[in-house]
Amino acid sequence: MALFISNQDVQRLITVAECVPVLDDLFRQEARGLVENLPRRRIRFEQGGTTLMGGTVLGSHAHAVRHSTATLLYNTETGALDAVIEPGTLAWIRTGAASGVAAKYMSREDASTVGVIGTGRQAETQIEAICAVRPVSKVKVYSRDADRRTAFAAKTEERLRIEVVPVGSAQECVADSDIVVAITTAREPVFDGNDLDPGTLVVAAGSNSWQKREIDETTIRRSALIAVDNMEQAKIECGELIWAAERGAFRWGQAVELHQVVSGHVPGRPSDDAITLFESQGIGIEDAAASAYILKKAREQGIGVELPF
Repeated sequence: MALFISNQDVQRLITVAECVPVLDDLFRQEARGLVENLPRRRIRFEQGGTTLMGGTVLGSHAHAVRHSTATLLYNTETGALDAVIEPGTLAWIRTGAASGVAAKYMSREDASTVGVIGTGRQAETQIEAICAVRPVSKVKVYSRDADRRTAFAAKTEERLRIEVVPVGSAQECVADSDIVVAITTAREPVFDGNDLDPGTLVVAAGSNSWQKREIDETTIRRSALIAVDNMEQAKIECGELIWAAERGAFRWGQAVELHQVVSGHVPGRPSDDAITLFESQGIGIEDAAASAYILKKAREQGIGVELPF
């Protein structure tokens, strides 16, 4: 029988650090041709709407279809519905974990200072995932609201037991940072690419709409390697790269998919001084792989509610 797994259950079953190797394995499977992603579709109704995305991960025996309020997880060996999972907490965790995978392969091994622009809930898992793969000793955080960034810094410092400093400008946040994360809903770039130090990894994880762009043309031009989580979805949703391509500052042939980097087919760091860029849209195969892992643990630990079908 299928299990219902709530957001609260998901939080008990998987941590951000635990999800990083799950997605690492996912991208290795993709490099072997065992994965098919279904790009996000936004469906509008008269009032409101929903989203639809998903994918198949054969090595995990998982096919997932994610809607706004539920992920349906099917078994690829039997075709049976294995689970119905609330998607909110899982999306929060796997979005951070994907950035952790990128940091593992695209940042310097000794990266210790992280600058984060954006202090919403998604920023939490970005920091946690990067801390899981790099020896982070200091995090600088910036957002426009001084009180909010101060509170976020204090909360994150207490939780992760590392130095977290609120700073007064995007420039200060970016300067001397080994990894820079943009995790906002901004429609215009949130920092100047000229402020990036050589050797920086930039993670653009907040935007998944062609109308939004967190990073500027300078950052794109300075990046020796640009990786996306999925090329088809990036061409639909990655506002920064769409904007740059339309203006001749970027060609899609310059970008690679993250699985090419994880598998070693493309070097994650062309040189020590290279600036690298990971464009994260959040993709359905990440939901499928993480859902399969969560279901396995739920069954082992007796967590979840059996459904009558």
